Amino acid sequence: MPTEASTLLTLATIGTYLAVLWLPGGLAAAAAGLRGWTLAASAPVFTYLIAGLAGPWLWKIGIPFNVWTFLLSTVFVIVVFGAARWFVVRRRGPVEREPSPWTRTAHLAVAVTLLAAAVVGVAVLMAAMRWDLNSIPQDWDAAYHANGIRYIAETGEGSLYATGKVNWYELPDGVFYPNAYHLVGALVFKLTGAAVPAVLNANTVLFPGLLALTLVAMIRHFNGRAVTAAFTALVTVACTSATYDNLWRGPLLTFTLGIAVMPVLAIAMDAYLKRAALDTGVFFGGVAVGLLAIHSSTLFGGILFVLPMFIQRWWGNLKLIWRDALKLIVPAVVAVVVTLPHLLGALAVGGKIAIVDWPSTFPVSQSVGSLLTFQHVIALPQYWLALALWIGLIFASRLGDLRWLLGSAAFFGGVWVLTASYSQPWVARVTSPWWNDQWRLIALACVPLVVVAGHGLAQVYDFVKAGVPRLSGGPARYVAGGVVVAVFAFVSQGLYFTLNMNQVKQGYANQPGADRHNMVVSPDEVRAFQELAKLVKPGERVLNDRRDGTVWMYALAGVQPVVGHYDGSAESPSVHLLQAEFNDYASDSAVRDAVKYLKVSYVIVDTGYVHGGKERVAGLRDLEGKPFVQKVYSNQDSTIYKLVPQGAPVSP
Repeated sequence: MPTEASTLLTLATIGTYLAVLWLPGGLAAAAAGLRGWTLAASAPVFTYLIAGLAGPWLWKIGIPFNVWTFLLSTVFVIVVFGAARWFVVRRRGPVEREPSPWTRTAHLAVAVTLLAAAVVGVAVLMAAMRWDLNSIPQDWDAAYHANGIRYIAETGEGSLYATGKVNWYELPDGVFYPNAYHLVGALVFKLTGAAVPAVLNANTVLFPGLLALTLVAMIRHFNGRAVTAAFTALVTVACTSATYDNLWRGPLLTFTLGIAVMPVLAIAMDAYLKRAALDTGVFFGGVAVGLLAIHSSTLFGGILFVLPMFIQRWWGNLKLIWRDALKLIVPAVVAVVVTLPHLLGALAVGGKIAIVDWPSTFPVSQSVGSLLTFQHVIALPQYWLALALWIGLIFASRLGDLRWLLGSAAFFGGVWVLTASYSQPWVARVTSPWWNDQWRLIALACVPLVVVAGHGLAQVYDFVKAGVPRLSGGPARYVAGGVVVAVFAFVSQGLYFTLNMNQVKQGYANQPGADRHNMVVSPDEVRAFQELAKLVKPGERVLNDRRDGTVWMYALAGVQPVVGHYDGSAESPSVHLLQAEFNDYASDSAVRDAVKYLKVSYVIVDTGYVHGGKERVAGLRDLEGKPFVQKVYSNQDSTIYKLVPQGAPVSP
């Protein structure tokens, strides 16, 4: 926006993201001895591990993060993982793999279904963007991530404080934020030359399919049925609360990425506990570090997700508790050492972040009902997903080694009910790792629930298969599978395609009747940013309003703003002064000093405000006709003024 991404650019950007996510991490996973579904699900986690460790550690020794240093870091990790596997094989001999309970045909059927589900997820999100990968996410968090990706790409700074430098450039200690997501995004930005929104969106469209993939791999690892895996993939990309709601509201990009790869932790931890060795320890530790590099809350949520797995493992054999605890010590210590910058940064900001207490407006009955019917903010429940879930719960005893998921669903579901229905201060404290946010918590609950729903559809499949007695073996399976898939897709109106598309459209201001000039970041505003890129000299800043879409100017045009995000916490005195009193420039020497200190040369005012705001900051009101500014560009949504120092002549 305003230039639409071509079909070629769209395919190239998404294709590049697929390659960057799966090739480096896939090679590392293969070196560690992983194969099949586990390799496919682990590859993106290992890519984020490589980038998330390389960026901060390289920056500490003065080396920038770029494509070449990432490739060298990838080689290093492959060597380490390969050495671990080599050591185990040399010492113990070839590692025997457990025979797969799935036939080759079953693997193929699951793969085809998963691919179809992933395509549906991509199509839902692309349709919400009006099939334009350059569409700009309009809500709060997107600008932060966009600026962070471009800043890392242009400066090579891979530190854990880089993503906030566009906004908090005056803070001596910076602002900590895990940056694996941004580091990988910076690679794609450099490799493709695509606009930053296209880079954001190329990753976002993969999230529903990625969650489906990791759940399929988890089901396979825990000896679940192939039909359960296939139906889980379909349910995953149909469920609104699992991914889509957090991709328009927020958008919570790092959180959604985190829950999409979270199931891999269950695979890695179980593999290590069953055969504690150097290679499985590298697998488990690498996944844990990868989750932490995406976001601190991702690893925390993943640990809580797998806790019921431990309970199931220990049930009836309490001696395993101490054995497992001892096994976990070594990989935990190594993980702490390699992620020390992440852990120290998280501890440093932990006590500084204010506890958020969102309104709790649901009665308990409504909270429980919303959970069991997959309805949070949509008008009607997702009845067909709910029916599948209820069938899955009735036949939960048939989940086998996956029964522990019921505990995960109960835990996160219980926390969701707390935050949705209770407003006591202790609830806000307990749920503070997720900012007391209902949207995050119901998404976490949906991760195990979609597997139970997939299990429910598998029971329907069994019933249908039993109803075609004239067919035996393969034909009966194919007919039953095809019937259940076709009927489920039909009654759910194409896996709730239109419902989910319309939800996500809100995040791009693409809903029916939306005013293209009443957006946080409109096409006219982007044109103004591009004009600024022609006017502003290197090292200069543009004074802008923290409440409007101008915080996107750096991500979209490479122009440094005075404020680079809507978040005004820890605002420096000079920035605060200009936001409040810039229009007193002629009479206030402190304002003039702040302008000089920040190297402000231009001012921009826009019409689009975030979260429905209507008022411009006080310091940027009534600039028209002021003697110290000269209008140099204007369109329907934006006006650019050049600062005229006192005593300088105004150009005609």
